[in-house]
Amino acid sequence: MSDLHRQGIPFPEGGELLLVECTAAAGDHAAAFGFIDALLASGRLPLDDLRTKERPGLDALRADPAWPAVLKRVMAEEKKHDALRDAPLRQALLAREAKDQAAQHAAIAAGGGDAWRQTTPVSEANATWLKAVIAEKGWPGMARVGRDSAKAAWLIVQHADHDPAFQAQALALMQKASEAGDADPADMALLTDRVLLAQGKPQRYGTQFADAGHGVMELRPTEDLTTLDARRRAVGLQPLDAYKAMLAEMYGKQVK
Repeated sequence: MSDLHRQGIPFPEGGELLLVECTAAAGDHAAAFGFIDALLASGRLPLDDLRTKERPGLDALRADPAWPAVLKRVMAEEKKHDALRDAPLRQALLAREAKDQAAQHAAIAAGGGDAWRQTTPVSEANATWLKAVIAEKGWPGMARVGRDSAKAAWLIVQHADHDPAFQAQALALMQKASEAGDADPADMALLTDRVLLAQGKPQRYGTQFADAGHGVMELRPTEDLTTLDARRRAVGLQPLDAYKAMLAEMYGKQVK
């Protein structure tokens, strides 16, 4: 993980905090504090979890005599981020995400298939709302709304399959934001695959699967499979086999 950090390769979701936690658990508090300082300005380190999450490595850091000074820097960074954020938009995005996830989970619990139609009214309403937000304020990146709310914006677009033109428009904005460190490269990769498939092209990162019937999900057409895991790694996605295992557990189906 420290090698990934030095090479500037994005971590999977939660990887930054795990890097700090594991380094501290290994007993190298100085290196763990160094990672915190290096990651503070990125917006990718969940500062609230850093301060409060109960984990052996994090607990050990908080007991270290150097922690109060580090905590002071963490709190200052939180204050700086909060001053730049659009609080009403942040809360609206989280509320919209909650509705999306409630509909999605209900469809999964119902076995998918026709149950996915139940998610359409929520997806359409969320997309219509986000279009208006983007037209007025631009893409809601991490600097403006925080990492969790920026992810909520991406999720709304990801589920707007009824409007592929909007997905393509949002992808262009996300690509620029990702290059500037203002959007998660993994989220951008997932949306890239949606847009490519909607355009009749093979996906690039192997994130999209289709129901093949008989309780089986299959990988949809994908660019060069021999280099797929390298492309996934470059944007912070887990290897394909690990992703398939996660999908199998989530949907209760065989994934090929």
